[in-house]
Amino acid sequence: MAEVKDVLDKIGFGYGLLGEHPMRARAYTNGARIIKKLGKGVRAAYYDGELGKIRGIGKGLLGTIGAVLEGRPVPQLAELEERIPAGLFETRRIRGIGPSKIRALWHELGLTTVAEIEYACNENRLVDLKGFGPKTQETVLASIAAMREGREGLRQDQAQEGARAALQRLEAEGIRAALVGDVRRGTEIATSVDLLVLGDEAVQDRAGKLLAGEGTVPVTVTGCADPSLFAVHTLLATGTSGHIEALAARAGERGGSLDAEGLFLDSGMGPHLVDCEDEDAVYAALGLHPTPPARREPGVPLVGVGVARPRLLRREDLRGALHNHTTDSDGIHGLEEMRAAATAAGLEYLGISEHSRTAAYAGGLPVDRLLDQVQRIAAMNDARGDDAVLLTGVESDILRDGGLDYPDEILAALQVVVASVHTRYSADPDAMTARMCAVARNPFTAVVGHPTGRLLLGRPASPYDVEAFLDACAEGGCAVELNANPQRLDLDEVHCAMAKERGVLVSISPDAHSAQALSHLDHGVVIARRAGLGPDDVLNCMPLGQLEAWLDGRPRP
Repeated sequence: MAEVKDVLDKIGFGYGLLGEHPMRARAYTNGARIIKKLGKGVRAAYYDGELGKIRGIGKGLLGTIGAVLEGRPVPQLAELEERIPAGLFETRRIRGIGPSKIRALWHELGLTTVAEIEYACNENRLVDLKGFGPKTQETVLASIAAMREGREGLRQDQAQEGARAALQRLEAEGIRAALVGDVRRGTEIATSVDLLVLGDEAVQDRAGKLLAGEGTVPVTVTGCADPSLFAVHTLLATGTSGHIEALAARAGERGGSLDAEGLFLDSGMGPHLVDCEDEDAVYAALGLHPTPPARREPGVPLVGVGVARPRLLRREDLRGALHNHTTDSDGIHGLEEMRAAATAAGLEYLGISEHSRTAAYAGGLPVDRLLDQVQRIAAMNDARGDDAVLLTGVESDILRDGGLDYPDEILAALQVVVASVHTRYSADPDAMTARMCAVARNPFTAVVGHPTGRLLLGRPASPYDVEAFLDACAEGGCAVELNANPQRLDLDEVHCAMAKERGVLVSISPDAHSAQALSHLDHGVVIARRAGLGPDDVLNCMPLGQLEAWLDGRPRP
């Protein structure tokens, strides 16, 4: 839950900024990380008593979390807010500098807001400050620019959660509304949640007032007063201009038109209004298969009735997930809990891929601990009953030269090696291209994880030749990941479509660090549909036996 995480993060930052209580600062900061990994499951975990059992959540943190969930004051935060200028709390979002450096900016230069720090950077005032320098100043400026872009967008998960809340609010008041626009099409980023309300101006005004100030997601309300035109207006407000223009041209070919006045077609006696009770009826009247909202984009062809249309991926097509973490590295839940969650989610198999030894900051596993986990997984599978099968693996750091993090004999003992970059994202583009192509051709690489390294609204994609990398994946026979964490969604829909063109399989992975995070698969399915992927394009749509045959059939030295 974002509010709980934000409060804990603010308290930890505040203690760090004041230079007091370092252990307390670390406890709250770590608590915020745990809450982030739990996601929307925080409330349930708190009330059923499971939250207090998680390592790192002590009695003090639990009390603070309870206060936030129940809307009570948080004394620690109130005290910090009295001692720290309000603008300094916002500066914690600047990447590349922590509380100690921000304290220096506050005490040495008197800077207390993001805007003041940005202005000081533009005046080159951070260069000579002890502990800073030109590189830090550049990093701060780039981070602030990214923050400003971030304020103008909502991630897919944020937008969808806001849409659900808004629609439930209107439904409770007896107002009919439909989700339209970017959020309905499943875009990675949306500027607002767009709703179409059925009713006159008074109803539309009432809907707008009901939603004003509700939550943290901006909502835009438009209206349709005529119930007979609601389906057409929903269609028009959902599709991109390119899609709507293609539909209007189709209507024009039939002597009619499609616009806010409705769908008109010529029946031989001039254009007449076609009664359309839903969007499917609009497509049917035009002799078309319905286009799913995710594909209502420019360049996606309309499909006529009688012509086979592509079968898009559905959530129920996914048979497993291959990139997940447990408490053995930096996850929140153990092997048993993750397997139980996978089974409850209807998955046949779950890949376990802890961080590798180079990623010591994330609890990366040395060889002995990795092999110990392999043995424990084997024992669990032997006694699994009807539970999901656990697959052994690792998320190996991609080293600077494109190599993997363990000797070949260790990699050979694993079923699934996910290879990911976690450092040096901004390397020289040519060097990064060579690095990624090398790992794609490595015979032990089964899947390349979050290939561009981007964080939506936080870190841009690594600047390298992704097409050359995908060519290398096709040559090496590995799959690429669509990391379904809504902060990543990496690869994006454009590159997923490029992978499909090359016959490179896409692995939709939740990158789950908690049982609840397996639900990230839903976001991955949305992006896959936008890319035009079907079940045959997705690695983890394979049943277990077929997947194991694919893994075993890949060439090994």
